[in-house]
Amino acid sequence: MKKIIGVALSALLCGVFLGAPTSAFDPVRAATVFTNLAKDPDLKNPSVILIDASTKEVVFESNSSAARKPASTLKLLAGASVARYLDPKMRFQTSLSISTESSSVVIQGDMDPWATFSAYNAKRLGQTSLKYLAYRGHAELEAQAGVPVKKMTIYYNGIYDSEAKNMKVYLRSKKVAVTVKPVSANEAQNLVSEPVINSISPSVLQMTHYFMKWSDNILSERMARLAAKSAGFPQNTTGIRAVFKKVLAEMEIDSSKLVVKDGSGLSHDNRLTAKLLGDLLLEVYENPEYKLVADSLPSGGINGTLNERFIKTAPQAVGLVRAKTGTLNGTVTLAGYIESEDREYIFVVIADRLSRSYSASKVARDTLDRYLGKIALPLIPVIPVPVVTETATVISSTTP
Repeated sequence: MKKIIGVALSALLCGVFLGAPTSAFDPVRAATVFTNLAKDPDLKNPSVILIDASTKEVVFESNSSAARKPASTLKLLAGASVARYLDPKMRFQTSLSISTESSSVVIQGDMDPWATFSAYNAKRLGQTSLKYLAYRGHAELEAQAGVPVKKMTIYYNGIYDSEAKNMKVYLRSKKVAVTVKPVSANEAQNLVSEPVINSISPSVLQMTHYFMKWSDNILSERMARLAAKSAGFPQNTTGIRAVFKKVLAEMEIDSSKLVVKDGSGLSHDNRLTAKLLGDLLLEVYENPEYKLVADSLPSGGINGTLNERFIKTAPQAVGLVRAKTGTLNGTVTLAGYIESEDREYIFVVIADRLSRSYSASKVARDTLDRYLGKIALPLIPVIPVPVVTETATVISSTTP
């Protein structure tokens, strides 16, 4: 009897792994699902595209060439620009030194995009704390002077002007009159008397993973500017627009309808098409140079901005959807990849005509997730374990 049960189990396993009929979600069925998705009133006539990643075939599209608000799916362009123009191993330094001039300190940096003035974020994420550098600079001057220091100067280079102003405001709240002066890199170095502290950022790779997974607007903006600078463009919005278009041109993707107002997707004035994002995701899928982008996407029900998605709406899709989310008032977007057994689909959904309410956005997200759940299928299906009854066990134990 043991042998019979073993043969039956082997046959079951062979049927699963060696070509027994499965419920593979072929493009025709996938197109049907997306046809219904595009018509669903909860999504208010969205812009949609679905591509079979293996064949590059457009399986379904609706309004895919319409210029719509991308929200944070614009960060896919930031990620691609970073992957193309920045070294993934690159790190940024920020240092504090006592100045050769009295009652003065020098702060030098590489425009570290990870640096922050938020003490909470610095502690939680291990970011360089510019507030601490301001505090430490004042404390070092007082230790050196042996008396309270009520007036000081901060010379700085390679940090953001806004952060220098934050230092001034912070120290003024401590009753210290502060002058902040931007200087050139050579001037800053010539002013250094005694190094105090040097802080090093995570790598570009790690920071890209973070801003893509958690949709960090400030980090995305800053890294897009750094990519623009590396590509030879201004380190501003104009440069960001230029580097985005350059990357797309290199991929031979039409960017004629692209409107870029920032590097994060936060502006309601940004515009792009679902087709553009679909073509970009296809290039990312095929080109190892952009592996960083694909590896940085949140995974449905597991991490990042998708960590709570699909768990209740489509539990079968948990771990099978990797995508960049996007949310603005009146806009819900999602763009990425969905596994369906031996196939992988690229999808983009831009629903930017919703009512400007939390409830409308939540309904749209839940609706979208349920449709994606109809396509998501694991490559290896769950195999039911044969139940051996107590009677069968008794018989097998007495069989010679």
